[in-house]
Amino acid sequence: MEKKYKQNLFVSLIFALIVSITLFYMHDNYIFQTYGDVVYYDYILNGENDDIKVENIEVYHREDSFSIGDGSISIKNNNLIGVETNINASVSLENDDQTEEYQVGLENYPEDNLKYVIQKISRKSNKSDLQDVSKAKLIINNNDQVISELNLKIVPVEQLEGSNKEYRIENASISSQMMRLGSLKTTDEQIIKKYPEVSLEYRYLKDKKLNKDNDDNYIVFKKISGKSKELINANDYGVFYLDEGNFKNKDLSVVIIFSNDNDKYAFSIDLTTRQVGDYYG
Repeated sequence: MEKKYKQNLFVSLIFALIVSITLFYMHDNYIFQTYGDVVYYDYILNGENDDIKVENIEVYHREDSFSIGDGSISIKNNNLIGVETNINASVSLENDDQTEEYQVGLENYPEDNLKYVIQKISRKSNKSDLQDVSKAKLIINNNDQVISELNLKIVPVEQLEGSNKEYRIENASISSQMMRLGSLKTTDEQIIKKYPEVSLEYRYLKDKKLNKDNDDNYIVFKKISGKSKELINANDYGVFYLDEGNFKNKDLSVVIIFSNDNDKYAFSIDLTTRQVGDYYG
């Protein structure tokens, strides 16, 4: 009886192993996934009138974090600010239920005292942060007096996703001219020990009619290199702005190259758009 039981158990284990291996190899497109925060919204704010021009302010709200800033403000009307200047700005966000105003810091471009970089505010989200935005406005003050108000165009940013069995590009997104590069995540802890150096090459396809497997048919627009332990499973790599063209019309991918003194391990991950509000990251 005991011998028969052991035989049945052995057969069951073999069968389970065969099924598991079969399912694994049948699913070549199996994707490494982790589920995290909901992205409530991700917008780029732009606007222009006779006095000022605003470019690429990003407003970003996840379940656990909120940020606003980057981009620039250009003063087109010299008479707007006068001789004595103490320029500051705020961004007003509005929906049907509430309005919130965010004071943002400004920093002069060294070569141009009429152009300002908008410093980014990043913090944990709180109850006062809007769950959605229907209107946005920039308010410019000089010496505590409002000198200009500008309604801003709200341009949705598209989330990007890309992964294979063990690696995932997380928290990447695009507008027409801007790309948040995101970061590379993996559950494979041994890769960092085996390959202490890593390089990521962000690229887009030159000609969609030609072979996608030909590396010469790509333009690399951003390259990031460094220590694997510092770049893998780390914070986002920053933002890249496109001088010409439109990110939303391009086939995007990232080539990841791990290396040590004697060997290299390389692969690519295609980046595709995903709707805001889905889970990712």
